[in-house]
Amino acid sequence: MIYPRRCPLCGEIVKNKGCLACKECYETAPFIKEPRCKCCGKTILKWEQEYCEDCTRKQHHFSYGFSLWSYNAQMKQSIAYFKYHHRRGYGDFYGKEFAKRYGTHIKELEIDALIPVPIHWTRHIQRGYNQAQVIAQVIGKELDLPVVEDLLIRNRKTVAQKQLGSRERAKNLENAFKISQRWINKQETLKKILLVDDIYTTGSTLDVCAKVLKQVDIAEVYFGVLCVGIGF
Repeated sequence: MIYPRRCPLCGEIVKNKGCLACKECYETAPFIKEPRCKCCGKTILKWEQEYCEDCTRKQHHFSYGFSLWSYNAQMKQSIAYFKYHHRRGYGDFYGKEFAKRYGTHIKELEIDALIPVPIHWTRHIQRGYNQAQVIAQVIGKELDLPVVEDLLIRNRKTVAQKQLGSRERAKNLENAFKISQRWINKQETLKKILLVDDIYTTGSTLDVCAKVLKQVDIAEVYFGVLCVGIGF
């Protein structure tokens, strides 16, 4: 049975043939515009500012990243349906949109591979898929880049980050990720990678992942996310 495509931005059936989202929704989506933070991609107020307050205070383990939308009410609902309500097909729109907007820049960086941020196996069973993996697979297909899924693993289950403050987020992620023995046994090397996730709030998850990845001599870690939080 073929189901009609639903718009990832409003949840209604897409009327425009061949489109992944409603034209009206697409035009009002909160795409991040310049000026933006040179590190996390968050919208900033002044061109001369260069970095948001959060990135000014923190030194990150990743180099910098790419984000598509501000995490407003519209995108919060969209991603919640994608993650928790079996709307896996939304990943097509997300991944293709990301590749369209940032593909040229990513290719210029000469990225070796995409690495989705892993979720714990219990959450994988609950949801049926890892949302970051779905997005990464679409981006990889669009940009002809490999997706490496057996390098980084979630070592233990953690409390959902959205429930925690900035300090608690960092503590919650201690020893949460590690390099898989399977990857170590392969003795393969990567020099530049793009970490893929759905949301950037304070960057704690991506920071911890980047720190772990550098243990296997990955020189440059960049990231790509769908949304970046507002006001952090």
